[in-house]
Amino acid sequence: MMSSFCEWVKTNGVVHLKLTGGGDDHYLTEVALDELHHKLAEIRKLAAAEPCRGLITTSSTGSFCNGIDYEHVRASMEMTVAEKTSVLADRMAAVIKELLTMPMLTVCAATGNAASLGLALALAHDDLVVLGGASYRLGMVEDGVAVHPHIGALIREKTDRWYTLTTLKSRSRSGNWMRRWYFADCEGDSPDDVLREAQKLVDGWTSNDGVVHANMRKQLYRETWAAVSAILPEMN
Repeated sequence: MMSSFCEWVKTNGVVHLKLTGGGDDHYLTEVALDELHHKLAEIRKLAAAEPCRGLITTSSTGSFCNGIDYEHVRASMEMTVAEKTSVLADRMAAVIKELLTMPMLTVCAATGNAASLGLALALAHDDLVVLGGASYRLGMVEDGVAVHPHIGALIREKTDRWYTLTTLKSRSRSGNWMRRWYFADCEGDSPDDVLREAQKLVDGWTSNDGVVHANMRKQLYRETWAAVSAILPEMN
């Protein structure tokens, strides 16, 4: 199914979602986030209607997703960086909520760099596979933006070393580091290795009750669920 920012296809019971737009950086714009939200909603409805073993999210060549293009935001002068980031973060809340309610295992195969909301997208999946030599960072503070409540909640609930990504000058971290400190479940030496590891995670998942899986997320990530639900009460 082709589209401007992302596309998906179901193969052998597994849904493969690929970010294809935004150049090699796959930057998240309002249009891109809305499309990603709607595509995930399509996938969620499909999974509720027919058996799906898992969702693997990846990207085409380049970075996995570098999130917000701060240089473009500053150059546009339409909004301040903080205002524009707030708009984009609210749209990311809809994407995170779709992933939390997905009735199957979700795996992010981050085959390249990820930053800001792109890192949040990766961490919103159940499992994360990273590229050993790629760079992963939250950023935002040095770009003049505070981390939004639902993004902060997601990162805190995903790892007990969240502070290393949210210091006043957040650092870029390698995929090796992400794996060593359990931000990530697996790592690969090449994009193909990352995809293979993601497939292994899906193949190893034995649960066949997606509703229970979705409800489990709401209990395990209660702060994140509450934060995105406050922004999007109609999706409760």
